Amino acid sequence: MNQKVSLKYYLLTTRTKVGSLPIYLRITANRKKSELYTGYTSTLKEWSQDEQLIKNNPTINQELTKLKGKVYELIIDLEKRNKPISANILKTLLSGKDSIDISLIEFFTKHLTEIEIRKEIKPISIAKYKQSLNSLNDFIPYKYKIVDLNLNQIDYDFINSYDLYLREVHNLHKNTINKYHTRLKTVLLRALAEGHLIKQPYANFKLNSVKTDREFLSQDELNKIINLDLTHNPSLDKVKDIFIFSVYTGLRFEDAQSLTINNLIKYKNKSFLKFIQQKTNRAIEIPLLKPAIDVINKYKNTDERIVMNKLLPKISNQKVNMYLKVIGDLSGLNRKISHHIARHTFATTICLNNKMPLEDVSMLLGHSSIKTTQIYGKITQERLFNSMQSISKKI
Repeated sequence: MNQKVSLKYYLLTTRTKVGSLPIYLRITANRKKSELYTGYTSTLKEWSQDEQLIKNNPTINQELTKLKGKVYELIIDLEKRNKPISANILKTLLSGKDSIDISLIEFFTKHLTEIEIRKEIKPISIAKYKQSLNSLNDFIPYKYKIVDLNLNQIDYDFINSYDLYLREVHNLHKNTINKYHTRLKTVLLRALAEGHLIKQPYANFKLNSVKTDREFLSQDELNKIINLDLTHNPSLDKVKDIFIFSVYTGLRFEDAQSLTINNLIKYKNKSFLKFIQQKTNRAIEIPLLKPAIDVINKYKNTDERIVMNKLLPKISNQKVNMYLKVIGDLSGLNRKISHHIARHTFATTICLNNKMPLEDVSMLLGHSSIKTTQIYGKITQERLFNSMQSISKKI
């Protein structure tokens, strides 16, 4: 064996050291590493780091020994056939592939599975990657009339066609399309690093963002929704309450839906929400305004509260946005509304229009930088009117 290859088993302790941890095989060839989940687990207490085996578990240990033996057999076979040997090629063949060629969907799925196991990104980001994978599963048959393409077939034309598909078929905004591209680019950069690609398909494809205004409801528009009587339709009424709750708290849909009674605290006889923001993993505390408290109290006797301790009714984001379109029409608003407009309305109409300092708004929204909050800092007609009224009283 001319190639310098080393094999090592280890427990993955990236995020936690408690409970059963996945056993990984690290293959190192010519100073390049590739790692493979073995399908087995062990606790730290049961694991022998020196022997790289599980204490008193001959069955699994025998399988781990066989796995190492299979790697050496693959190396010998590749050398006999005068084929290149790398850590990634060995990993690919070890995974049961007859060829070192790998498809885009296959590689994307593998990447997604591994980042889920490693818990490298938040669940909300995992969901976005799955969304991107689904779009590729739809795009490839639409464009190429086959279910998948090899990674070495992914080029500038593929990227450009994917961009047009997202724009024309799904009617997505340019900035949303860029997020799909960013996730695909991340996967392809990994493929490039592992030797599946010769060059990066995104090398000459520029992702230019479009500056957009944050849509929000004026106080008059908000009042139309608040005053809309939907008691005759419980589903629409729930969605209206979920929307109003975020208008007066600034919460994203996922954060609002995850709230339980344990997130409701008292300080100096005032009600607060205290929770961990899913997107940023930051601890947030929000003093509750009366309209938000009224929504919480409205659902105190529901099954969600009694059984699951949930503050709000449980409903999917898709259904909320679908029902909000109906609510917008019933309110006489000549525009489409979505749940995320509630967060923008909180920042602009509820906070900034009532002279809350930008720094305080930034804290309530959980922004890591005030630059992000400044997007909401545009001057509205209402703020101009209030400013002029204030000056008028002084002159």
